[in-house]
This record gives sequence, structure tokens and C-alpha cells, in this order.
Amino acid sequence: MFCEMKHWILWLSLCHISHTRGESLCKSELLLSSNISTELQSDVLLPCNFNTTLLGSDKTADISVVWSQRNTTIHNLVEITLQGNEMFWESKRGRIKTFAKLSESGNFSILLQKVQPYDLGLYLCELFNGTGCRIAYQELHLNRWTSMNIVVSLPIWPFIAAGGGAAALILLVVLICLIKCACSNASNKHIYANSRFEKRNDKECSEEKHSSSNQHAAKARNKVDVNKPPNHSNIYANSHMEAETIYANQPHCN
Repeated sequence: MFCEMKHWILWLSLCHISHTRGESLCKSELLLSSNISTELQSDVLLPCNFNTTLLGSDKTADISVVWSQRNTTIHNLVEITLQGNEMFWESKRGRIKTFAKLSESGNFSILLQKVQPYDLGLYLCELFNGTGCRIAYQELHLNRWTSMNIVVSLPIWPFIAAGGGAAALILLVVLICLIKCACSNASNKHIYANSRFEKRNDKECSEEKHSSSNQHAAKARNKVDVNKPPNHSNIYANSHMEAETIYANQPHCN
């Protein structure tokens, strides 16, 4: 009788250990919750990836993933095993495509083609070890794409960086314009000063030429008066010669 009690105690201990181990394996942990936006009548990829540590090293193990949609009467859609086998409950008229060759690496994603309004909603990608033992799962919210999705999904920092870059560019353009204006003003002042100097030189040269001409003319007249011959022909000849002498000796102003 004592031996029978020992067997019962050992059996209960083994059951307790197995039950505890099963609970640790079937912890049903939510690993990821994501949102995907798509347009109607377009194709969308519903991603589902699990770490290979959850799959184990035994490639023949009874590991599979079940896809389900929670806002429909038929929840389960398709089951994909670790070995790449698939079983459909609801293929949405053949619009669900699987990638069986990728399941060994932990990729159990599916492709949903020609999205319809009733395709939108909550999807679950559940990893099972055997029957009824859910190890982990992922949630995916499929939404209809709108223009507001761009504002919500895009981060703020690119706009801040773009605004800062535009402000820096505007400042650089203003500085370049100011520098060009300053150089232009300086050049105009230099030209104006030189032009006044040239005009002043021209005026002085003209006055000098006029004064020199008057002086030579006065000298010529005095010379003609002193050497005035008795007849008019000599006066004309001397006057003509003096005019040539005045013209030849006239100073040049450059």
C-alpha cells in the first residue's frame, strides 16, 4: 500500500510539472499592435513575423499560425504551419495569398488583394504550439487610407528641419543682396568722383587752352603791329605767317 501511494505521488508531481510547463509555454503574449492604411480595390500586405526562438529548433514541431478577422461572423481565415502547409477557412474568394516558403524563418505574412470595405477591421496573427496552446500573437488594424493619414503618420521633425533650412536660405539671400548693394554703391561713388575729377580737368584744360591761345594771339598782334609794313600785301603775308606760327606753336592739352 505504501508503494501504491508513492506511485500516486510521483504521478501527481509529473502532472503538476507538465501542467506548469504547459502554462509557461502557452503564455499568449501580445508582441505587436500596428496600424495599416490602404485604399479600396488595392492590394495590401498584412505582416506577421515571429522570432525563431519562439519556433524552436525542431522543424517538425506542431507549430502553426492562424490568421483571423475579429469583426466578421467567420473569424478564422487561414492556418499556416511551420512546414509551409496551409488550410483555409475563408479565402475571401481567393483574394488571400500566402507565402508558404517563408514560414520556416518565422514569416507568416499574407497578401490581401482588391481590398473591400468589409475587409477593414482588426486582424489577429496567432502563434500556436499544438492544439489550443497559443504562445504569442500580434494585432493589426486595417484602415481605409485618407488624406488625413499623411498628417498623422508623418513625424514633425522633417517639417521643422525644412522650415529651418528655408529660413537659413532666405537669410543667405538677404545677406548676398546687401553685400551686392554695398559694392554697387561704393562703385558708383568711385565713378562719380572720377567723373567729377575728369570734368574738372577738362574744364581746367579748356581754360588753359583758351588762355594760351589769347596770349599767343596778343603776342602775334603786338608783333604784327611792331613790324607793320607799309603795304597791305605784306601785312596779309605777315599775318598769315603769324597765324601759322600760332597754330604750330599752340600747346596741346591731353
